[in-house]
Amino acid sequence: MPIRILSEALASRIAAGEVIERPASVVKELVENALDAGSTRIDVELRHGGIRSIRVVDNGRGIPAGELVVAFERFATSKIGESSDLLGIETLGFRGEALPSIASVAHVEAVTRPHTEDQGERHELEFGKALRLEAAGAPPGTSVLVTELFRNVPARLKFLGSPGAELGRIHQIVATYALAYPGVAFRLMSDGKAKLATPGGGDLSGTMAAVYNRRIADAMLALPEDEDAAFAVSGQTSDTTASRGNRNYITLVVNGRPVQSRRLTFAVEQAYHGFLAERRFPIAVLYLTVPYHDVDVNAHPAKSEVRFLREDILFAQVQRVVRAALLQKSPVPTISTGRVGRPAQGTAFPATEQRSPLGANPLWPEARLAPQAHADLAVAAADVSASATDPADAALTTEDRPTPRSTLPVLRVIGQARETYILAEGPDGVYLIDQHAAHERVLYEEIRARIRNRTPEAQSLLAPETVELPPEHAETVWQQQEALIATGFVFEPFGEDAVLLRAVPSTFARAGTGAPGEALLWILDDITEGSRADAWDERLLHSLACHGAVRAGRSMTIEESRELVRRLEQTEQPHTCPHGRPTMIHLSEGALAREFKRT
Repeated sequence: MPIRILSEALASRIAAGEVIERPASVVKELVENALDAGSTRIDVELRHGGIRSIRVVDNGRGIPAGELVVAFERFATSKIGESSDLLGIETLGFRGEALPSIASVAHVEAVTRPHTEDQGERHELEFGKALRLEAAGAPPGTSVLVTELFRNVPARLKFLGSPGAELGRIHQIVATYALAYPGVAFRLMSDGKAKLATPGGGDLSGTMAAVYNRRIADAMLALPEDEDAAFAVSGQTSDTTASRGNRNYITLVVNGRPVQSRRLTFAVEQAYHGFLAERRFPIAVLYLTVPYHDVDVNAHPAKSEVRFLREDILFAQVQRVVRAALLQKSPVPTISTGRVGRPAQGTAFPATEQRSPLGANPLWPEARLAPQAHADLAVAAADVSASATDPADAALTTEDRPTPRSTLPVLRVIGQARETYILAEGPDGVYLIDQHAAHERVLYEEIRARIRNRTPEAQSLLAPETVELPPEHAETVWQQQEALIATGFVFEPFGEDAVLLRAVPSTFARAGTGAPGEALLWILDDITEGSRADAWDERLLHSLACHGAVRAGRSMTIEESRELVRRLEQTEQPHTCPHGRPTMIHLSEGALAREFKRT
């Protein structure tokens, strides 16, 4: 095929693909335009997850008469003048491609009126072609309606997710900008139902309550501000009572622009070192003020990632400010040495065996709800040392019990190091066993066996707990309902985007993981973060085992350590945890002799 110049229509559709990937991209660009217009209220209305229609309405400055048509031309913008302006971008958008890119792949109707004018304008376009321009009565501000998205690009339309999945992405976009701009009141409506509404007026705590919940908002710590610093950090970060299973709850805002930065996110994580358990991440909203010429916002086509000229200084400042807030106000974590494994007050488990409140489930004839464990162990996950009299262990038939394997030598436990590693000796040297990785392997294979045998162990709650589901999890819960119930979660629908939780896996109950509703959200956080959908069941098992396993930093007695080693010996793959980390390392007798110069 000879080299030729593409037609303007085809070039526009290709350019649109760089900016507009899905309905969430449309919402992002229109919300950024509304914010740059000085809006104090932004309404986003969707139909069918934004696939059928998207309307974004703001009360900003509006577009003056005669400029609305120009706004839909390629490379038209009011946000930069000369090329030197690219070195210090002070707005959210400047590419000059958002509106024409949207118009090239959809039917668009824009209505706008500046506050200084008595009459507005309406401009209608279809797949890049202008249909009409006329005067129109309208309130001050701008309204953009987008319909028939990607109808002229069937390939892109085919690869969109379900309406629920697309709604979840849009909710994430709107929530992020609501946190970045607490002075703006945001409202997200989907098919006539309110999904998010923030108060505006600069109320960050109220915005946090609207985006997450009131409990999280009350657990946030204000960061100490230093207005004179060239690299200023402000905002809020969670105390040690509130955490999540992934990094998605860390929001970074640089000069008013929500961005992604692995380095700065890691700085926040490092500030919590020693405050949060393994694989737990904080909730934070950080506003970073950086000299405009120190940041390159054009490093990513979607302007979501940025580059910093002096990133090391910013990294240290973020870590210092967050750590200072934690040291000043966060409660000091303590290690309990008393009887553990009991749930938090108000979520106690009954001491008698019950049938599932939901009746028979297609995954198994009758769901067995295990009674409260009575082991006198000081291990967070009490089932590490489950004895033969433990009802949960006794419930397994002979066929259910794993048979001893010959993959490990006979080991004699001799102690514990750093409250993390079990020390044992074998016929050919010394072994150091990671107690968390080992217990994770044990639980993984036990839970998998119970699912295969359709004998899940669920611990019922004395009082059912209502769990509000974020939009990104609401659809997942019902798509994977059978898999969740098979592991021991028992729940039923309860209103819009909520479930009534009646039971949790007995592993969680014995491990004392806290509120049952939080346990369900932890699991959903873990298994929905950046993994393939066809591996959902496997990720679920990994997450259940990880959250139920004894943690590093937990003191274990010799008896408890022996019981864990015994159960590890019975697993099919004792040398690694489900995530692939080694459960133990071996120091051979010969290596020890060489190190001590005995050879």
